[in-house]
Amino acid sequence: MPPKKALQRAKATERLSFQLNGLQPPSDGPKLHPFSHRASAIHFVRLLSDPEGEGHSQVFEVTIASKVYALKIFNFYTDAQAMEGLEDSEMGDLDLDLDTFHFHSDPFYSECRAYGKLIETNLNGRVAVRCHGYTTITAKEVHQLAERFQIEEWQLDEGIVEPIDSQDQPYRAVVKDLIRDDVKLTTRIANRMKRDLSAMQKHHIWPYDIKLDNYRAGLLIDLSTAITRPHYWLRVTKSRGQLDMLEFADLVNFDEMIEEANPNIIVRTLPDQRTLKKLRPRITTKDVS
Repeated sequence: MPPKKALQRAKATERLSFQLNGLQPPSDGPKLHPFSHRASAIHFVRLLSDPEGEGHSQVFEVTIASKVYALKIFNFYTDAQAMEGLEDSEMGDLDLDLDTFHFHSDPFYSECRAYGKLIETNLNGRVAVRCHGYTTITAKEVHQLAERFQIEEWQLDEGIVEPIDSQDQPYRAVVKDLIRDDVKLTTRIANRMKRDLSAMQKHHIWPYDIKLDNYRAGLLIDLSTAITRPHYWLRVTKSRGQLDMLEFADLVNFDEMIEEANPNIIVRTLPDQRTLKKLRPRITTKDVS
């Protein structure tokens, strides 16, 4: 379906409803399993995320079946949001069905796909905080949480969708380990984070949002913008160079993150700019001779 027609369909249906049973998403590629205690009561202890933030979700400390977890509840998401400007991009002529686009773009499904791949490759809990599966939260519970924790705007983009309403569609969520205490960034931890990022890219997971706020105790805690193979974006790249740019973006962001956090930690994924400047005259001289 061409993007223009898909966008019209997406705008006509502000909220696409999919049955959340079994592995998710129901499409090709890696999938995440349901949380084993979906039927158990959830006791909300405290809000961990910023109630005024504009991210994809709200995160809570919860207790489920006598165990403590971090519960990430995702905002509703529409394809129209992801398709803004799509008609002017390189994907203009791509024959892409809306369901595939939805399962590859929605932050909830992006996180499910990334964690599904981490589980397949035995990296769950090793390069990112351990995920225990997905679950759902009723709209009524969300109303109560919004009031209790004074979350005024529980949505991705103002004016596009108003998820806190009278409809019965449940909210999607993922259950993760709760990391109570962060640790100081050290050279040892930075080196581990560097190796972890390399391991993820080796298995075709590109986090695409590398920043210090998305790490806790040296582990990634947010994969809602991750690109995991197979992915529609990878179908439209015209060269190996564009794939390299996807990887390069994460590396640049990683290096900038370490530099800003502590300039004294000399851990980089790419050559330091000062080193490149020193090497450049040597390369020029060699080329000339």
